[in-house]
Amino acid sequence: MNQSPMNVLMVHEAIGSDARADELDTLLQVEQVSAALRQLGCHVSTLQAGLDLAATLMSVKAQRPDCVFNLVESLGGDGRMVHFIPSLLRIAGVPFTGSDGDAIYLSSQKQLAKNWMRLNGIPTPAGFTGNGSGDGAATDDRNGRWIVKSLWEHASFGLDDGCVVDGLKAAQARIAQCESRYGGEWFAEQFIDGREFNISVLEQDGKPVILPIAEIGFTGFPPGKPKIVGYAAKWDEQAPEYLATPRTFPTLSEHLSEAMKLAVYKCWESFGLSGYVRVDFRVDAFGNPWVLEVNANPCLARDAGFAAAAQQAGIGYEPLIQRVIEAGLRTASPVFSTG
Repeated sequence: MNQSPMNVLMVHEAIGSDARADELDTLLQVEQVSAALRQLGCHVSTLQAGLDLAATLMSVKAQRPDCVFNLVESLGGDGRMVHFIPSLLRIAGVPFTGSDGDAIYLSSQKQLAKNWMRLNGIPTPAGFTGNGSGDGAATDDRNGRWIVKSLWEHASFGLDDGCVVDGLKAAQARIAQCESRYGGEWFAEQFIDGREFNISVLEQDGKPVILPIAEIGFTGFPPGKPKIVGYAAKWDEQAPEYLATPRTFPTLSEHLSEAMKLAVYKCWESFGLSGYVRVDFRVDAFGNPWVLEVNANPCLARDAGFAAAAQQAGIGYEPLIQRVIEAGLRTASPVFSTG
């Protein structure tokens, strides 16, 4: 880091009093990343971003940070706006961490991301939205198994066992039910009943470095229970699923490891990713890997998967945060707009 204290501005969504567990996790990230930055000798301040983008930009310019640490996952409680802040910072010429707005938009809209992956030769399960858009071949599989997910929201929002259904009509009905209950847009994806892996990627010297591959286990799931990492498994410490989905770093066959790494590199290049990223996979019964999602701004809490993968690679939490900052400074213009 620089000899003089670096001025880092943490920007995150304004969190309301009725926030969900996954939204409150943002505040934990702010606390832990801020502490790490102070350990690195930085001066740290925070800014809560709302829907008034002009006011946000004015506040950023007033503080004149050397780098903005972007922890925005939505605005006004809506994941469709996740790309607004990095886009705003890019236009203003303010250095910031993570991927830019274009990459975040392209990867966050899950059906759009799937279409993009298929265009770039990246294997991903077929899917369709409530209005029928998506992979036309998907709706031909009327008897297949589907998992219904939010089109924009991450953190397994609204995901439970009932989201795994059999047949096209059941998938369409579940989409309608979720849209009525939770709001927003939902889609159905072909369910890959197999092993689940997370691959974290950390930029170093302008290039993606793949961290040790993590597997999420499904320990003691009773027969018939869908093997998914639902909302309870991620956020409810009292739920049986929370303890039954441990993270490990297994030794994999060279064939499977290389196949997943190749898909990760293709995702990095085709989406235009930078900084730090997590790519989620399912591996089917035949050993074929399928990319489920590309998360361009994964959680950076100390107990989250990205920090665990870094630790497995011998990178402590403070050095991890330092590398994230360094990548942001390297890829963003340091020139502030005065307009």
